[in-house]
Amino acid sequence: MYNVMLVDDEEEVRIAIEKKINWQELGFIVVATAENGRDALDKALEYQPDVVLTDINMPFLNGLEFAKLLKEELPATKVVIFSGYDEFEYAKEAIELSAEEYILKPIDADELYKVFSRLKDMLDDELDKRRNMETLERYYQESYPLFREQFLIGLIEGHIEPDRIDEIISDYGEGIRGEFYAVGIIKLSFENNANLNNDKRRLLSVSLNQLTKERLSNHSNYYVINYLGNVIVLGCFEREEEYEDFVLDLDRICKLSAKLLEVPTTAGVGTTVSGLKDLFSSFKSAKEACAYRLILDENQAFSIKDLEPKGKALNLFENDNVNHILKQIKIGEADELSLAIHEFFINLSRNGMSLYQMKLSILEAYFEIIKLAKSFSINEDEIGGMDKDIFDFLDNVQSIDEIEFWFSQRCFFVKETINKTRHDSTSMLIDKAKEFIREHYAESDLSVDRLCELLNVSPNYFSSLFKKTTGLSFVTYLTNLRMEKAVWLLDNTDEKAYIIAGMIGYDEPNYFSYVFKKAYGISPSKYRQKKEN
Repeated sequence: MYNVMLVDDEEEVRIAIEKKINWQELGFIVVATAENGRDALDKALEYQPDVVLTDINMPFLNGLEFAKLLKEELPATKVVIFSGYDEFEYAKEAIELSAEEYILKPIDADELYKVFSRLKDMLDDELDKRRNMETLERYYQESYPLFREQFLIGLIEGHIEPDRIDEIISDYGEGIRGEFYAVGIIKLSFENNANLNNDKRRLLSVSLNQLTKERLSNHSNYYVINYLGNVIVLGCFEREEEYEDFVLDLDRICKLSAKLLEVPTTAGVGTTVSGLKDLFSSFKSAKEACAYRLILDENQAFSIKDLEPKGKALNLFENDNVNHILKQIKIGEADELSLAIHEFFINLSRNGMSLYQMKLSILEAYFEIIKLAKSFSINEDEIGGMDKDIFDFLDNVQSIDEIEFWFSQRCFFVKETINKTRHDSTSMLIDKAKEFIREHYAESDLSVDRLCELLNVSPNYFSSLFKKTTGLSFVTYLTNLRMEKAVWLLDNTDEKAYIIAGMIGYDEPNYFSYVFKKAYGISPSKYRQKKEN
């Protein structure tokens, strides 16, 4: 039922109109009447009628003035104007006021019926459209998180054309703005959990996603999405320095996840980029960082900036087989690299290429190996020096097996050299750290953060590497060194315990005594007495 209000200064006219037709049969109900325009405006605001049927000639405020004010307040209300005067100017002004109908007195019942039948159809149509729009709006609001997630996935996969990003971000990317961006991938490791079925793995992945969202909910510049069983976190930064906090936040998630879900959890964090169109590069390098869980301890976040040589250009070579070879050279086992190389050559053979075409493809792959070697500061002559003339060799070789053997030799040479370079680099880093600790152990403010700032690595990466190399944490290593120095001072000097505490980096003598007793089972003073006796 639609609401109707009748406005006329003559009561008998209002009554007559109300009785002329069966309003309910038409789908209307008369909710109010008024005898002048001023009264009608007040009632219209109160009853919110769908249709107002009004006379023109009325005291205080005529029908045209009333209709104009009504349309300003209730633009959706339909207005039907009637008058006893067949004057064109009235009709013209009524049309300008967006009146739906203009009819003359005396009002004919059939005409009135037809007018309101048309209005009923008009109101029904508008109601359907409004309901459809409300349904679409509700669907849009309900689906917005999904649309937003699909938008973010499209960004990190590089599937959105750069010139469309600003257009789409206005619809689905509210708040996704920054001067710098980085992608993190949080991954559960099921390699050593063969007893977990697929259903259990899916539940654990959902739990990781929920855990990540809860723990990062106070970061308005982080966006969490589920991606092929892994969790993707997009970080948006105003300053590039915020990247380190991003890595630490994901590191905390890994450690908490490993504890709560009882499954090893690793995060790989890609390079920072300055535009959303470059997120694919960060995503690609995040996957590279994540892969390092195979050679480093799990349950932590790895930053590609710590793992790969500084300034390394990201390899975007499209051949998946070659990418797999590059990955095995960097972090794989020898048998895995052999298999990757063999699969590469098998696929070349299956493609129906001529030997000449194969040689070109192999040469292209070989240059990717050279690029990888150079990124690790391996002199290209060291690799190329194995060949007197690579082009001459490929021109004269007749067997694909011979080429595979030649290619494999170069790959393993690069792998062994990278391993040695990485080992030397790690040893040098740890040696620098030990030297710094030996020189500054007496300073009470010596910390892993201060040391890592000097070494230009993240505390998280350094702590993992230091413990893996020495078998001790930074704090344990420093404490052991301080205790050794304390024993020497107690044995070889007459200094008081509180003086010795300050000499080895402890501001609080009581804490020094506590640490000493924990290490040796006896207090410093009793240790000295025992030695003297």
